[in-house]
Amino acid sequence: MKRKWNTAALGLSVLLMTVVSACGQTASSTANTPASKTPATTGASAAPTPGSDYPTKAIQILVPFSAGGATDLSVRALAPKLEKVLGQKVEVVDKPGGAGALSMNEVIKAKPDGYTIGFTSVGPGIITPLTTEVGYTAKDFDAVGGYMDNPYALAVSSGSKYGKLQDLVDDIKANPNKVKIGTTGPSSPSFIGLQKFAETQGLKFQLIPYNGGVDAVNALLGNNVDAIVNVDSEILSYVKDNKFKALAIVTKKRSAILPGVQTSDEQNLKGLTFAPPPGGLIVPKGTPAAVIAKLEAALKQATEDPDVKKSFDNIFIEPIFSTAADFRKAYDDANAQYAQSLKKQ
Repeated sequence: MKRKWNTAALGLSVLLMTVVSACGQTASSTANTPASKTPATTGASAAPTPGSDYPTKAIQILVPFSAGGATDLSVRALAPKLEKVLGQKVEVVDKPGGAGALSMNEVIKAKPDGYTIGFTSVGPGIITPLTTEVGYTAKDFDAVGGYMDNPYALAVSSGSKYGKLQDLVDDIKANPNKVKIGTTGPSSPSFIGLQKFAETQGLKFQLIPYNGGVDAVNALLGNNVDAIVNVDSEILSYVKDNKFKALAIVTKKRSAILPGVQTSDEQNLKGLTFAPPPGGLIVPKGTPAAVIAKLEAALKQATEDPDVKKSFDNIFIEPIFSTAADFRKAYDDANAQYAQSLKKQ
């Protein structure tokens, strides 16, 4: 009996060793399975990059100025090329009001997905929030890029008694608070620049703000003001048609499209010179980097497009592209400068 038990026990031991060996081989085989055959797992690494499929629907660009002005026309010139590059409809909507705050607030408070874009320039982007409680600051938007740099000019009607800037200044001194000068809004660079000019030169005149350059131009055409300060692109055609006279360029260097007009500094009238950052496109804060990159690339292609350049020539604007990073820096620098100068007023 004992012998039989030993034989049975030996057989059982062999069987157990065979099972254990098989299990070991199975575990080893599983461990050595190539990664490509391992079942897929879900996790953050497998998630798509936010905005990688952008855009999938129509895009809207809000303009804070009146229809028909240089800004409106420039955005409308860009829109067809942006559509072609992005593959979606691009709609341009003019929303003037509140010195640009109406449009800016709608853009800044929109969903940060790239489908609501805004145009900004120094007025609505910097000066308005520095001078008025409007619910946003220059820090509350992400930059897409700049594409236009407009010098400002001071102009009078062709029949005006003023032949040069000094004539206007002399009349203001002789008739305090009588001369009317139109600007493109109470928080525009022209308005702030004229306030600084009045302070520097000891002048008293009436500042008349309008919702945009077109309105200011119409005011001068209707003889409702004695002079206007506006971007040179909105003045040039009237100068060419002999309806306006440009008395001075009020930025640091002469205008490429009005090369014969001296700057105010060249005429020894200090205080009227200012150099705002370029106009360009913005999106709500927090817009995915992939979306901004696609918009930045599209804007660059648009500014380099021959058809866009031709359209810009017709409205006397030179397309000058600046990256999102450069655009952001220009606004940060200008914001610091304007914040300091406005404190002194």
